Amino acid sequence: MSKNFSRANHRLLISLAEDLAQLRRLKPYPIKEISDIADGKDVNLFVKMEHDNAEETDPARSIKRKPANVMGIFAEEMNPNKRVWISASSGNFVEELGILATDIGKKVFAVVPPRTSSQKIETLRSLGVNVIKVSEEEYDLCSREFTVFWVRALVNKYDNIVNIDQYNSPLNPLAHLLLTAREIDEKFKDELTHIFIPLGSTGTFAGIYEYFSRFYPKTKIIGVQPTRIHHIPGVHHVMGECKWSPEIFGLADKKMIKVLTVNDESAYQALIELETKYGIHGGPSTGMIFAAVKQELNNINDGSNILLISADSSWDYREWNIRILAKLGNEIKSSEKENLNKYMEALKRRKNSKARIMTIKSIYKSTCEGEIYTLEEFEKILPRI
Repeated sequence: MSKNFSRANHRLLISLAEDLAQLRRLKPYPIKEISDIADGKDVNLFVKMEHDNAEETDPARSIKRKPANVMGIFAEEMNPNKRVWISASSGNFVEELGILATDIGKKVFAVVPPRTSSQKIETLRSLGVNVIKVSEEEYDLCSREFTVFWVRALVNKYDNIVNIDQYNSPLNPLAHLLLTAREIDEKFKDELTHIFIPLGSTGTFAGIYEYFSRFYPKTKIIGVQPTRIHHIPGVHHVMGECKWSPEIFGLADKKMIKVLTVNDESAYQALIELETKYGIHGGPSTGMIFAAVKQELNNINDGSNILLISADSSWDYREWNIRILAKLGNEIKSSEKENLNKYMEALKRRKNSKARIMTIKSIYKSTCEGEIYTLEEFEKILPRI
């Protein structure tokens, strides 16, 4: 790639990104530095939080806000007369769609996996999102991709709905290329040696990878996934023993990609350490990323500058984490038991589901409460929507 070509593309990206950055809801949070992550290792670790870190100013915000807004605004421009949006999502993406839809008068339906937590479903409904629940039997026929392909088949059958499909739309990685990657660039330029990114729809990874491979190719971009069977919401096992990976993951050259796999025990133990020691109130996927950093430290040179992406906050995970940690308690290292007890006590002091829903309604001011449907019930009402 010639330098002139690279500079021209950089100027174009900056112009587009500046237009998007005018949206108040997309303003970034400050990047936080944490220290002493490993004995005898001289590395600097930075956390890019895509959430308000439990400050309750914008509790539903997550890494999905950027693609949801870009894709939602594009859908409105292309299909202004279609007032119904549908999306396959495990939660965060369609939460952000619900917030946007309230502003522009759209009706949103989310097709969610059967193991979606009850508190996540309550939050979705409080944002006006209608939830379509897939049964265990239907989901296990084809696992995660069932929800994605069912929605795609549905929109081919009915012409009154728009599929906001985060798994195959180039607007998903484009949003992160224009916003997330540029925010990192403005802070660090070429100083970062490593960026660790959770793999869900893979839009964050693909966007940041595309940007840094062009402008800062020496920076190592590392994806992090859970094991095939896991209890870490919002992320997916996309390389290895999986039947399907999101199409947008193909935007990056997989031969050049390093992907680390983290199990539940390591993820939740790292999550506890992040909160009790460093004050990072992230969701379970943030613990997964921190565990991956610690796992990779032996391969990282002294003097390195590492950035990890914290995708969402602990807001919707109080009951979920209490339940999972009760199961994992025996797997947590004995040296970490004291921190585990501190973390469990902190979780119990936080707002319960009912109080959180009241906060969500007061902040985002949804005009209605979402309903719950089965696949069959939704298809029956769809022609009348």
